[in-house]
This record gives sequence, structure tokens and C-alpha cells, in this order.
Amino acid sequence: MALKIDNEIVKTAMTEVLMQNIQGFNEGTNGAIGLSSHYIMGDMEEYSQLAEIASLVGRRDISVDTDATVKALSSIDDNSVICYFTTGSIEFKKVDARRYGSDVAGFSSAIGTQIGVGFVNYMLNRVIIAGTAAITSESGLVTGDGLAPVTYTLLNTGLSTFGDASSSIVCWVMNGATYHALMGDGITNAMIDSVAGGIINTGTTNTLGRPAYVTDAAGLAMTAGVAVLGLTVGAFKMAETETREIFSETVGGKENLKVRVQGESDVLIGVKGYSYTGAANPTDAVLGDDANWSLVSTDTKSSAGILINVA
Repeated sequence: MALKIDNEIVKTAMTEVLMQNIQGFNEGTNGAIGLSSHYIMGDMEEYSQLAEIASLVGRRDISVDTDATVKALSSIDDNSVICYFTTGSIEFKKVDARRYGSDVAGFSSAIGTQIGVGFVNYMLNRVIIAGTAAITSESGLVTGDGLAPVTYTLLNTGLSTFGDASSSIVCWVMNGATYHALMGDGITNAMIDSVAGGIINTGTTNTLGRPAYVTDAAGLAMTAGVAVLGLTVGAFKMAETETREIFSETVGGKENLKVRVQGESDVLIGVKGYSYTGAANPTDAVLGDDANWSLVSTDTKSSAGILINVA
């Protein structure tokens, strides 16, 4: 049988990887990081919700008959942005696959799995870049200057920026070095699962009882030190918004026949309580510029969360 790539097997393997990570993110991060799929048109999505009505309930004077104070009802509109991505052109010689005894199904599944993992990692890295930038734009939610090492005391200080809503912080995001510095001898007490190249710690005393998603994503880098993110439910959303495409063909004209594979899709990036104001299909530099994110929540306690800048 001539070796070829079965596009349906590739797509199936990719879908299995994506579904596994959807469950891992949604459950492992207590709903702080969400991965889903839904179709939209255009380069951005606008979401509207009712703004909180200030001083909604107050004292009523039963001795007068004056007009009631009119309280305006307004909406909060925030924009999420689409990032388009591709695998580029993947090319290999047919003879190399045959030499190692691979069949069509096995080879297609292996490629699909790698593409699926790559897609999820790309989505995760983009949403961390965006989320770090968005939270950084609100100085009142940032603790630390990148010079002090991480401690659970510093985590607790960071939580204080949410005041009486500190319990709404349900998950940490940090890099590997920060996590191991925090855990120290307590690491043996952690229950760990692997998701999208990172690990999820289900929560220990050192993490103040909250799970920690551990990833060495470049988006956690700060001007000095690195970021530890404390996230609320629904803080980061990633959604594949178009049907992913896989294209394959046999390429002739060379000494050896080759197979070329290419895939593409996109991801909608959103940060709770913030609106993206930059250019469409942004580069990492644009997506990670805090000037391109603005807080639209009337109360920071209703936003994505907090940031702790550690060494």
C-alpha cells in the first residue's frame, strides 16, 4: 500500500488531544482557564453585560413625597481578539516512513497528535501573554517588583488586593522555577496531573489551598522577574472559532517522493473584565502590550484576577 496521510485520522487525533485538554483546563484550574470551540465572523468578538448599579439599595424616607432618584442602567462591552495560526508546511520523504514500518493510520495519528498538542500550547501561550498584559494594566492589582522571591506570605499579600473577594481567586499560574521554589519540601504532598505540557498541582498549604497550573510560558516574563497570576473563575478564555483545516499531498519531481502536510486554525483570546483595543490578528508584542488592554469592569473584584511579580 502506498503511504499517504489520512486527513480524517489526523483530525480525529487532533480532536482527541483538544478534548482531553478542555477537560484538564476546565476541571484542573477550577474553571479559571477555559478552552472551547464556537464559530464567529470577523477578527474580534464583543460581549456585553449589565454594569453594576452603584448604591442600588439605600434608606427610604417615609416622611416625604419627593421624586425618586433615577439610577441609569448601562452595559459593559469588552472585546476579545482572534489570533490566526498555522503549522507551516511539514514535509518528509515517503521512504523514511516506510523504512520504520509505519502504516497510514499510525503515521496520520502521530502527526495529528503532535499538531493537536502544538495547537493547544499555542492557544495557552497566547492567552497567558494577553492575561498578563491585561492585569498589568491595572497597577492596583499588581504586587511586588520582581526582586523578592516567591513565598506563601507574598501570595497572601497579593490576595489582599482583592480585599473581601480574595476567596474568588481559585487558581494560580506560575512557571516551574517559581513553583518549585514555593513548594520546597512540601512538594511530596502535591497531587499532580499533566495538561498541555504543564502540570496542575491540586493545591497545598504552600499554594494557600488553590491549584497551581505550572507552565514555562514566555508570557509570564516581566521587565524584572516573572509573574504569578491569581485567577478567578472564567478569567481566561480560549475558543477555536473556525473549522480547523488539514491539507496533505504527495510531492514529486525530486529524487524521492515526499509528503507535505499543513494545518491552520485560529483562537479567540479573551480576558475577563478587560477589553482588547489593539490591532486585529496581533503579534505577541502587540497582544502583550498592556496599553492595548483596558479594564471595563466597574469593580476590579469582578475581573480576571491579580498578578504577583516575583524574582
